[in-house]
Amino acid sequence: MLTATFDAFDTTQTPQINVGDVVTLKAGGPRMTVTYIGALARQAGEWLVCQWFDDHGELRQETFSHEEVRVQPRSIPAGSVHQHRFARFVAR
Repeated sequence: MLTATFDAFDTTQTPQINVGDVVTLKAGGPRMTVTYIGALARQAGEWLVCQWFDDHGELRQETFSHEEVRVQPRSIPAGSVHQHRFARFVAR
């Protein structure tokens, strides 16, 4: 008789990440979109190229390993949205 067991709480498996997925750094940070997955010049292994907009609206891009990021849902729950308030200054 063949039997098989598995650990339902085994979290060592890295979820599959695809181009277009939304990720964040495990250490914290902004939501980023994966734009490329694969080899990079002079760097061994598979890397993720991610893009995001910083607090000033500037587009940023950086390279991360799979171990540095976690996959996030594509939609943002209503309670986690933070609105920036912009003040208008009128010269008098």
